[in-house]
Amino acid sequence: MTVFKVSRCPHCGAYRHINWGSYSRCVVYKYKKIKKIKVQRYRCKSCNKTFSKLPKDVLSGLRYSKSAIIHMLERKYLYTTGLRKVGKESDRETIYPASTIWKYIQRIAPKSIEALKNLKIPFSGVISIDENYYKCDGGIGVHILVSAVYSDRNGQYTVIIGSEDFKVKYSEEAKRDRRKAKKEIREVLSEHIEKVLQDVAERFGVTEVRMVSTDDEPIYSRVIPEIFPFAVHRICLWHIMKNIIKALTKELGDLPFIQNIIYLLKNLWSTKTQKEAIRIVDTIAGILKGLSKKLYRRFIKLKERIIENKVGLFNFRTNNPSEWTFARIEPGIKIMKSFQSDDGMGNYLWNAAMYNNCSCFVDGKHKGKSPLELVCPSGVGAEDMTPFYYV
Repeated sequence: MTVFKVSRCPHCGAYRHINWGSYSRCVVYKYKKIKKIKVQRYRCKSCNKTFSKLPKDVLSGLRYSKSAIIHMLERKYLYTTGLRKVGKESDRETIYPASTIWKYIQRIAPKSIEALKNLKIPFSGVISIDENYYKCDGGIGVHILVSAVYSDRNGQYTVIIGSEDFKVKYSEEAKRDRRKAKKEIREVLSEHIEKVLQDVAERFGVTEVRMVSTDDEPIYSRVIPEIFPFAVHRICLWHIMKNIIKALTKELGDLPFIQNIIYLLKNLWSTKTQKEAIRIVDTIAGILKGLSKKLYRRFIKLKERIIENKVGLFNFRTNNPSEWTFARIEPGIKIMKSFQSDDGMGNYLWNAAMYNNCSCFVDGKHKGKSPLELVCPSGVGAEDMTPFYYV
């Protein structure tokens, strides 16, 4: 009997095997092509256990090939439509059942989590954190993303380096009272923000994080100095302006001079110096002093933040790169919220994070490049990290 050297035995690690018969099985390849393949079996001469040698594109115990699974998942995250529709999206012959697509979304999620945690990238030192909310059964789901922000001559872009998903079940009182619902979310939100930021601190080092960009959520002002004491906490200027404009129109209505105040406020976006920004804020505060004490105090607080350099006036003014990332994920959230499985929703979002990192821009100055390719130097293999390469 001939002894073959094929590969290590998966049971004991030995190399000495003999042929031990074969069997055939059907495999569904990309574009729903079904093929019958022959699989050789071997018996290890060391431990006497048997194993099979499968082709590269065939996965043990799964009817669909690796290329077919990647194909259906890429289409799901590309089109962000319902499962039934995405199963028929390109042609009538390539029909993936909705239940099959959903099953593989759940199966691949743990691998996406692992891939996200094992990303090897040159760290920019600047991170942006943001959260998104979606409705789920009896409460609300919250998805948190932490992104490393990079800047080049073509603008800013992000690579997602951390993600956290959790659900808050509303009390009966919170279901009736919106303010109570917000309070219940914030009680849990702080704990999960700390968790995802601690993970980033452990992986990249506390001293390596130079700047953290966030929106105006008060929780960040408490958590970030505790976890990253050496970093500058920069509050997104776009969020500050948005919230102030909303407060102005709510408090003073459609008074004619409101548009002039908003025009002055928008000039903050193009300021070149801190002195110029303070002059704009002082001008607006002077107008509001006799009209609204509440709004006047708000502008005094904004001035203090500018003096302390806590507002993104110069470099990294906004955490909009994270907003853009959520903009790519959000259409899928609106479709997927109809599913009753909370864990299923979380798995969907983990996959979306890695899909965002590995998929290429289709237009703009970064066309044809993925965020990972833009970050990693050539020759390290980032160009081979296509969406769901780790399946």
